[in-house]
Amino acid sequence: MKLRTSFAILSLVVAAGLAQAQSAPAGAPPEPPPVPVQTGLAERAQFAPVLWSPGGVVSREDSRVASEIAGRVVQVAEVGTELARGDVLARLDDSMLRLKEQDDQANLRRIEAQLDYAKKQEARYEELVREKTIAATQLDLTRSERQVLEQDRERARVTLARTRQERAYAVVRAPFDGVVAERFAQAGEYLGVGAPVLRLVNTGSLEVTARAPIALAALLEAGQPVSVRWDDQLVQAKLRSVVPVGDQASRQLEVRVVLPAGDWPIGAGVQVALPSAAPRAAVAVPRDALLLRKEGAFVVKVGDDNRTRRIAVQTGASRGELVEVKGEVMAGDRLVVRGGERLQAGQQVTVANQAVAAVPGVARGAR
Repeated sequence: MKLRTSFAILSLVVAAGLAQAQSAPAGAPPEPPPVPVQTGLAERAQFAPVLWSPGGVVSREDSRVASEIAGRVVQVAEVGTELARGDVLARLDDSMLRLKEQDDQANLRRIEAQLDYAKKQEARYEELVREKTIAATQLDLTRSERQVLEQDRERARVTLARTRQERAYAVVRAPFDGVVAERFAQAGEYLGVGAPVLRLVNTGSLEVTARAPIALAALLEAGQPVSVRWDDQLVQAKLRSVVPVGDQASRQLEVRVVLPAGDWPIGAGVQVALPSAAPRAAVAVPRDALLLRKEGAFVVKVGDDNRTRRIAVQTGASRGELVEVKGEVMAGDRLVVRGGERLQAGQQVTVANQAVAAVPGVARGAR
C-alpha cells in the first residue's frame, strides 16, 4: 500500500515537471528583473529655423577713463586691479592747485573783511542822514560800494569752489565696478586735459554683440529667447536689443544678447542662434532622452506594459531642454531619460518617477 502511494506522488511530480518544461521555450534563460528608469514626455512645441551668427563677448561698461585736468601722474592703478565704483584709479600732482586754493581763500577773507567794514560804514551814514549831518548822496555811494563787495564775495566763493573741484579732478576715480585692463600712462608722465589714463572693464555685466542680416529684422525683438554656443557649451539667453541701423555694404545690423552669469572671457568668439523663419509646430523630446550612437540617434520608449522599444529619430532644432525629432514618436509618449543606456528592446522596466514636460508651460498635444 505504501509503495503504491509513493509511486503515485512521484508520478504527479514528474508530470508537473514535464508540463512546465513543455510550456517554457527550450534553453530560454529566466527573464531578468525589471530595471528602474526615469522618464520624460515627448511633447508638441514651437520651433523656428535658426541662423548661427558669429559674435563676441563684450562688457556693457568698458571705458577709457580720462583725466579732466592737465598734470603730472604720481600714481596709477596696476593692470588686473579690481576696483569698486569711486575707488582711486590715478592721482595727478595737485601742488599748484593747493597753492591756488590757499590764495583763493585769502582773497575771500579779504573781501569779507572789506564787506564787513562797508556794512558798518553804511549803518553810520544812515544815522548821519537821519540827523541831516551829511548828504544822502554819500549814503548812496557807501551802499553801492557794499553791494559791489557782496558781488565780489560771491565771485571769490565761486573761484574757490572751482579750484577745489579741480583738486578733486586730480584724483581719477572709477566710474563703475571693474578691473583695470590696460594702462595708457605711467607715473611721472604729464597728461593733457582729456588724455586717457587707463581702461576699466566691468567683467560682471556682459553681453554678446553679433551681426544679423537685415532681412531677419522683422523676426527679431527685444526679450526674445536665443541660444548662445561657445566651444562645447550651449546656454539660453535673451535678446536685449536690435539696433535698427544696417550697414549698407554688408546689409547687416547689430544685435545685443544678455548673457547669464558664468565664466565668460571678454573677447571670446561665440555663435548666436537667431530665428530665420516663422516658428512651426513639431514633436520634441527632452535632451536627456536622446541616445547618440555611431549609427544615428535613438530614443527608448516605454509602452503601456512597461516594456521598452528603441526608436530611431532624426534630430532638428533645439530650444532649451527640448530637441525637435522626426520618427515614430508622438506627443505624450513616455521616453527614458535616465537609465536607458544598457536597456534591450522589449526589456521590462519600472518607472521611478512621474513623467513631466521638459519645459513647464509647453502645451502637449494629444496622442
